[in-house]
Amino acid sequence: MAALLCRGRGLFSGAAARFSATSAVRATPSDTPKVIASFPNTKPHAVVDCKSVNGGRQLSVEFADGTRYEVHASWLRDSAPTRAGADYYRKSATDDVWGMGGLRISCAESHSGGERLSVEYEGVEVGPAGPEVFEAKWLHSLAPFVGKAMHDGAGGERFIQGTGSLMDRLLGGRTPWYSGVEIPAFDARHLESDLDAQVQFYEAMICPGVAMVHGVGTPDSLEMKHAGAPLEAHCEKILGRLNQHPVRSTRYAFMQKMAQPHSLDYDHSNPLSMHTDHAVYHGTPGFLQFLHQAQGHVRSKVADGLALAEHMRLEHPDAYELLTTVNITHSSRNELYTADGSPRNPADPGSRGVPFELVHTHPIIVLDGSGRLEKVVQSETKRGVCALPFSVYEPFMAAYRLWSQLCEDPRFVHHFDWPEGSVVVTNNWRTLHGRATVRPEVARTLCIGYANRILVENRYRLLKQRQAERANPALDHRWLTRVPNQALERMDGALSRCPA
Repeated sequence: MAALLCRGRGLFSGAAARFSATSAVRATPSDTPKVIASFPNTKPHAVVDCKSVNGGRQLSVEFADGTRYEVHASWLRDSAPTRAGADYYRKSATDDVWGMGGLRISCAESHSGGERLSVEYEGVEVGPAGPEVFEAKWLHSLAPFVGKAMHDGAGGERFIQGTGSLMDRLLGGRTPWYSGVEIPAFDARHLESDLDAQVQFYEAMICPGVAMVHGVGTPDSLEMKHAGAPLEAHCEKILGRLNQHPVRSTRYAFMQKMAQPHSLDYDHSNPLSMHTDHAVYHGTPGFLQFLHQAQGHVRSKVADGLALAEHMRLEHPDAYELLTTVNITHSSRNELYTADGSPRNPADPGSRGVPFELVHTHPIIVLDGSGRLEKVVQSETKRGVCALPFSVYEPFMAAYRLWSQLCEDPRFVHHFDWPEGSVVVTNNWRTLHGRATVRPEVARTLCIGYANRILVENRYRLLKQRQAERANPALDHRWLTRVPNQALERMDGALSRCPA
């Protein structure tokens, strides 16, 4: 055992502790460590020393990377995986909070070459308790957020701000792309079954923000209620269920090339300018957009919102300032679907849609707290009445005209072939798309679904947990769930990089 204490008494400290971190030691009557065997461990998270302080109410833990923290005994007991049941909920809604008064550590030791820490408690309320074993990597990852740093150069306490996301670390590696980009491609069956392929797919959704999935297949029927079956089946295997529309009967939009289009949105003879979807929805809930070519082979186009924004920032800084700070409104009244959720036919006086209002006021280019691009919200057809101040209106509209023209600039627009049975997936917060070119003799059916950012980020979190567990089976789901993203990121040793 690399370190041992009982009844709040440390057996060794300083240089002796650091030496014993690679050794098994036991207490002798003279309280002098006796070297039994050597277990070299150079991993930064290995526990090299532990001792109780403040009467056992805290535990001081030193790691192999030289960091040292004091953590509360009650925090250790409260945070242990043993507090949760098989459903990952706490076993008791009251005992964990009410039963820790007077809790203190009676014995602690590191073992397995510093990879684990065993702790015993005693207290007025809880009485003697059996040892709980903690994974050192788990403790090392959480220590900066919950412990009192005692090592040189530690700085002040670190506070976790907000939920965060494991995808946040990919944002700094994003690079703009232009007309010559090569869109990443995935095979549907491989993507559905392979953990690493799914991780690569979700990282591709951050950079470059668009991908093609081949082999999703075609539906048995092209009727609206059946046409999206291959898309839904694929998404449920790699993500979950798609967002549900407020009125539409299906979780996917349904578009067919026909002589009498149901609406301007679905009129293939009325091509849309480059845009993002869900501009009229507050917060832009459609983070990922799945477009399934259920019938027909077409040619379509995409553009990179990051490249457009960077061009504006570097070449037209005054216009960029307006586009990132001035709020405009996208709004519409949606009457596209009838009471039974089927598409309304405007040419039929008896076809009445169920109306609902949508409004979203925001900058065209939305930046995050670090000044990085968060999302582009662009849809000229759904731009509403913009209540711009008198002094701002003319300069803003000049900036917006420049921006709108840039969105169609051939330098930024990538054209690609889109075969039947494949799915184009875009990061709707980054990638703009335009209406596909469909030859007159080609019949086309398209199904479109959306997934919100929370669902996507938490799917990526699950995948990264599974990769971490595969790399270190001892650090299994019991340790990897129920922890903040900021700590989980520290447990994931191989930080993902944005794909080239």
